[in-house]
Amino acid sequence: MLVVTRYVALISALLLFTTAVDGALARKEWWKTTLVYQIWPRGFQDSDGDGEGDLKGIAIRLDYIEDLKVQTICLSPIYPSPLIDSGYDISNYTDVHPLFGDLDDFDVLVRESHNRGLKVILDIVPNHSSDQHEWFQLSARNVEPYSDYYIWANGDTDDDGNNIPPTNWLSTYSDKDGSAWTWHDGRRQWYYHKFHSSQPDLNLRNERVIEELMNIFDFWLKRNVDGFRINAVPYFFEDEYLRDEPAAGKGAHTFGLSESTALLYRFREHINNWSTNNGTWKFLIAESYDSDANLITYYGNDTHEGIAPFNYKFITHVRNNSDANHIKNILDSWLNLLPRNTSTNWVLSNHDNSRAASRIGLNRVDGLHMLSLLLPGQAYTYYGEEIAMLDAKVPWNRTIDPMGCFRGEKEFERFSRDPARTPMQWNSAKSAGFTMNDTTYLPVHPNYIYRNVEAQLAAKRSNLLTYKRLATLRKLPIFVNGDYEFATLNNKRVLVLKRSLENYPAYIVVINLGIRQERVNLTSIYPDLNAVLRTVVESSNALHVTITVPRDNFILTANAALVLSDDEKKETSEPATSSTPTSNVSDEDPSTIKSTVTTEGAISSSDDTAKKKTSTSSSDHVTPKTGSGTTKKPNDAALYHPSVLNVMINLAISVIGITQILAVT
Repeated sequence: MLVVTRYVALISALLLFTTAVDGALARKEWWKTTLVYQIWPRGFQDSDGDGEGDLKGIAIRLDYIEDLKVQTICLSPIYPSPLIDSGYDISNYTDVHPLFGDLDDFDVLVRESHNRGLKVILDIVPNHSSDQHEWFQLSARNVEPYSDYYIWANGDTDDDGNNIPPTNWLSTYSDKDGSAWTWHDGRRQWYYHKFHSSQPDLNLRNERVIEELMNIFDFWLKRNVDGFRINAVPYFFEDEYLRDEPAAGKGAHTFGLSESTALLYRFREHINNWSTNNGTWKFLIAESYDSDANLITYYGNDTHEGIAPFNYKFITHVRNNSDANHIKNILDSWLNLLPRNTSTNWVLSNHDNSRAASRIGLNRVDGLHMLSLLLPGQAYTYYGEEIAMLDAKVPWNRTIDPMGCFRGEKEFERFSRDPARTPMQWNSAKSAGFTMNDTTYLPVHPNYIYRNVEAQLAAKRSNLLTYKRLATLRKLPIFVNGDYEFATLNNKRVLVLKRSLENYPAYIVVINLGIRQERVNLTSIYPDLNAVLRTVVESSNALHVTITVPRDNFILTANAALVLSDDEKKETSEPATSSTPTSNVSDEDPSTIKSTVTTEGAISSSDDTAKKKTSTSSSDHVTPKTGSGTTKKPNDAALYHPSVLNVMINLAISVIGITQILAVT
């Protein structure tokens, strides 16, 4: 009896231990599959009527954000700044710009977000500061220890005695040789700035500067932020010997240097140490448009853990004329590169680029969300993207982005980023519900009258409702841990994504990228699927709807998209029909979603078949399938998930314990 008692006690202790480990590791890696909502604070919600968004305004809208089913909020810069470059010219890294509120407002926002289960991450800019920052003011006067906080150089003079920049390096604002240098009359030297002249680059070879940056991280970590977006990574370092670039502007000595990656590793180590000491795990991501080869090094190496980079393929490579093969190849090529046991992320839009609805197509937004939200890894949504906000036309006299202002009235529209930063469209009231003021910091898009949150929530079908259903669906285990593969059909006009996981029905995303309706036959690539598939989510532009579709013959209208499920419990011999769309979403059980899609009543288009296409994953391991083709797993580490370890340990304990009892008996 004593042995049995000891055995029971041992099992109980180990169960508690493994359960604790399971939970701790899950919390540690919460960010691997998080859905992030990027907020441009100036354009989200005004709380005090000055026409400018602020932190209290964001707090007012937290219920909306929670209802979107996102898990993380990413705030673009909120720090004190002259706002020459919309807050990326920071004059104090450890405070809040009065335009947005104060530190108390920030603390309230974080606390209220956490109360709703939302995480909050901040945009950090280690590359440069504002020329109004105290560090630069002291450095310009040669005050120690700030004299070399920035990159200063003497340059030369020409025959007429004019100062000549030290190198031919270019800024992002000009094509003129040496434009990345500005002469400072007080110090009688040139200072380097990759961006605007008001944004001098920090000297990141100075250990005092690195210590300052680590202290900045600590300041915000102590205020309970959940992580950081690290800005402008490939620009961190320049050639130490200030050599001219062989071709000015190509970045041979000013972009993507290995030291920049090494500094990311230091940031990761510092924040990991903080997390270990404080028992809370933080999310880090690196902003960069570097080469794929360099981006992959961000993940780390055998000796250092790194910081995953943003995956901007949807922004840099996908356009309104991209066909299914092109998109498949772009996704495949990136996923093939990922190091083993790593995850990636999917970004359709951000504050530096045209919105996806304008850049790729308004009618394609739902299909794009099906991809970005149902592919493995993190997903990012830029504010307003959930209602398919479009770029607004901002006239020259309202333009504030220095990228546009610098180019002048004739060219500003080609360079200004303001069109993607206009106020959030909440309703059809004055100023789109963004503010009570008639004047907003940038003009509201005139389509706010009908394209707004309130209208889309009230509609039977809308971009917003489709988004919310997808955001709920992505939490299913199949989308967190499942395998995936791509295929194309109908002469590259139809893109297919399949997600699968043992003991779960398969899910198939089907997107018509063409401008005409397509008759789709999935049997040609997935003959093992059920003959009838259940419709889980349809794009808001799908017509002639039914609740189920035949695997080998259904129709997608132009740019329409579906999420289908190979759910045996739902299979019937004939497709069920419905005269009206349905949209029953259960937050607790996303698999119970029902919807309607196009299946009949259209002229037959191309019925071409294609060989089964296969994808890659965030693991370099390929699992062969029966027949031709392969299926990839998003992360080999999932095979050793803590819960699986828990079961294995418990089973081993049981076997050993029973053996001991029998031996004693």
